[in-house]
Amino acid sequence: MQIQARKAREAARAYRSAPACERCEMPTGRPANVRYCHACDADIESLRAEDERRARRREREEAAKNPCQGPDCNNPVGLSKEKGRTRHYCSKKCAKAAEYIRARDRRAPVPVPCPRCSAPHVSKYADGVCRSCQRAQRTIARRVTLKRAVREQYGDSHCFHCATPLGGEEILDHLVPVSRGGLSTVDNMRFVCERCNASKKDQLIGEWTPAIA
Repeated sequence: MQIQARKAREAARAYRSAPACERCEMPTGRPANVRYCHACDADIESLRAEDERRARRREREEAAKNPCQGPDCNNPVGLSKEKGRTRHYCSKKCAKAAEYIRARDRRAPVPVPCPRCSAPHVSKYADGVCRSCQRAQRTIARRVTLKRAVREQYGDSHCFHCATPLGGEEILDHLVPVSRGGLSTVDNMRFVCERCNASKKDQLIGEWTPAIA
């Protein structure tokens, strides 16, 4: 009994000498560097967590008022269903439209100067000319005198590429295409069949192989 009484007296003495809680002014029963008791410490921690949740909720609500970054859309983006994620588009439709524009810009070719007139233009060939120069050359190619000169010098009975008999269905074609800088001259033009003209397109002779019938 004496031992238990002594322990009780020591516990009461330690309780009275412990620092007081700064919130409830009761002895904390904790080390001197601790400002609050266990109950007040847990209560303050729960209040701090609730304040943080409210601050995050306010940030999400403010972010939901931001305008949509989609093309031609100024609607608010709205709240995100995923925590910690900020929305940039009001709908999947605007997100897909914006991604399409970004992909198109990444694939957009860089304008290069025309080798003839130096005007900037977009071409899939490094030696391509602009459309105005192409129109000028095609206008010259329509002249009947050019066809007559090619016919007199090279003939028009067989296709120049595949040697197929033409039979009056010949097409006057550029060996070096107009889009690649070819001129509408007698040396650069031959009579070809419709199949070779359609398959060759804007390719050079070294880049294309004719289909031999």
